Amino acid sequence: MARVIAELLLFFALLSLATTVVILLPGAVRARIWVGLPMGALAAAGAGAGLYWLTKDLAAAEVLAALALLFGLVARTLLIGWSYLAALLIVAILLAGVYYLVYSVLQAAADPLGPIVWFGSVVLLLLELAALGLSLSYAFEVLDVLSRRRKPGPPFDPTHTPFVALQVPTYNEPVEVVSRTLESLARLDYANYIVQVVDNNTKERAVWRPLELLCKRLGPRFQFMHLEPWPGYKAGALNEAMKHLPPEVEVVGIVDADYLVKPGFLRDTVGHFAEPQVAFVQTPQHYRDWQDDPYLRGLFYSYRYFFDVTMPARANRNAIIFAGTMGLIRRSALDWIGGWSTETVTEDAEASLRMLGAGYRGVYVPEAYGEGLMPLSFDGLKKQRFRWALGGIQILRQHWRELLPVGGHRLHLTVGQRIHYLLGSVQWFGDLLTATFTLLLLLTALVTAFHHRLPVREIVGPLTVIPILFLVTGVARALWAIRVTARCSWGDALRALRVWFALSWVVSLACMRGLIRRQAAFLRTPKRKEGRSVWQAIKSSRAESAIAVMAVAGAVLLPLSVLSVGTVVLALLLLWLALLYASAPWASFAAEGIRLTPQRREFLRSSQNTGDWPEGRVPAAVWLAVPAAVAGILTALVLASPSAPQQTPPPKDLPQIRQLPAAPTPAPTPAPSTPSPTAQPTTTPASGARQNP
Repeated sequence: MARVIAELLLFFALLSLATTVVILLPGAVRARIWVGLPMGALAAAGAGAGLYWLTKDLAAAEVLAALALLFGLVARTLLIGWSYLAALLIVAILLAGVYYLVYSVLQAAADPLGPIVWFGSVVLLLLELAALGLSLSYAFEVLDVLSRRRKPGPPFDPTHTPFVALQVPTYNEPVEVVSRTLESLARLDYANYIVQVVDNNTKERAVWRPLELLCKRLGPRFQFMHLEPWPGYKAGALNEAMKHLPPEVEVVGIVDADYLVKPGFLRDTVGHFAEPQVAFVQTPQHYRDWQDDPYLRGLFYSYRYFFDVTMPARANRNAIIFAGTMGLIRRSALDWIGGWSTETVTEDAEASLRMLGAGYRGVYVPEAYGEGLMPLSFDGLKKQRFRWALGGIQILRQHWRELLPVGGHRLHLTVGQRIHYLLGSVQWFGDLLTATFTLLLLLTALVTAFHHRLPVREIVGPLTVIPILFLVTGVARALWAIRVTARCSWGDALRALRVWFALSWVVSLACMRGLIRRQAAFLRTPKRKEGRSVWQAIKSSRAESAIAVMAVAGAVLLPLSVLSVGTVVLALLLLWLALLYASAPWASFAAEGIRLTPQRREFLRSSQNTGDWPEGRVPAAVWLAVPAAVAGILTALVLASPSAPQQTPPPKDLPQIRQLPAAPTPAPTPAPSTPSPTAQPTTTPASGARQNP
């Protein structure tokens, strides 16, 4: 039995690698079946050849290659609109993951330590199941978008011209920044609209008073509201502002204070509201002034992923989110759900979930109609991503019952909507899984140095090559998806990936914070930079730098303690994780080196608030207790764990794999590195890839 599972695992892991290589060819992902089938046969033959080279089992290689082609045809009939190659790839990833988990159970059963290893292996298995499931979801998302042929957009009535109110929420924003936004709104190619500037809790009269005067100068179309003090942050302010809109307003739009809006924004979008079931229309969030700097290019393309991949995939099942800025919402639909929620820091995404649950539709228009400004410091970027991730966890805490496939539901969501919104929140935990696997690998290195082992299964047979195969294919698909959708260079795609990596630790912190506390203060995106500072760059990435250093030390320690294929594989995984966390100091120093153009210098005067981390942070005593507890656990593991020399034999019927001897060390294996908005890789695209939950 173990031999069969091992061969299945090896074959489908190799098939995922071979199909990934084939699908990277220009146009291959959308190739019609008479072209895709021969290309799939080539990939299956390659996987079969690899299996034969490793096991010398020709019959198994031939049978599995034929079965893989058949499985691809079955998947192609089930996945309507997909190409054959895409269907074959998702089958390979799915079955490789399933057989990996099955083989892991068999390996734990063969361990002579019995119940001790079973307990540790079950915990590890649950972590790997979550990681592999998330990786499969990222691959599905990419293939669901890139393998489909373009279809006609949703119905649009150019004669439908409802009265629109564009709301511009501001906080402590000087007139120099907002004036450009309001002037762009004054030039919209649409007659039936007003602009409402909502200033929320700006204490300095010298800051908000010029905005009020600017609105008066721009004419009666522009209205100004100043709210102080006002609860509920942005959501509370917008709820109050809605009460002051004229009753004839049918559609409300949100525009951030730093966006320059194109004249055709309303003209090209409001026609979708002719259909009564359409509750909101969302266009991409886009940015400007990034082309000249390599770091800003990477940051720009990392933002693009959510609106180029995630939103089109959601649109296929009427499951998009309302992302706030550059979006329009039907006023009656917003009133129907009770307005914006003040219990989450991502009130826009949460509102769209409730509107879809009320039976409405969302429309995604993939063309960008406005451009904002990106944070000019790494600390600002981290705080922005912290807020997005925290909001995703808050939505999960509020609505998890509605997102499960069973149970009583108040929201009338389809299966596809439940899955997309559930994954949109759960994918943020991919970075927390990465941090957990990093800790397990560091523990492995430590106990190995003392010639002990952790009470989990060891790496033997196929487990020595599968982690590397998963990692390589995951990274390749991530880079490919960024490059194809954004039409950028490989270098810019790699920088985008590194930006996601750089945000992995802060997303992990946001996940832990969201699990501990139900509510948190609103974190405004900091877009202010006081000047270049080496110390600030070091300070902004000190935690990630420390993790990277420990990972490098562990990678060196493992093979020096026990030299084997298993320890070398674990050392390579630790080096990969070191590279991941080392992306944070890279991003921090790169941000400090941005050349200050005149536009950027003007933007530095913006106080769209540097903000603080949420109130009610974990007490210092708790943070001091955590390292002490970890140190105690490490000491206990080293003293109580069994000695390493008693090597675990593989199952008797395991296929003999060329040049891959059994390794004496455990294998907490990260999942493939594929993207996320919400999007960070080794298991997420940064959920960072994600703009919103």
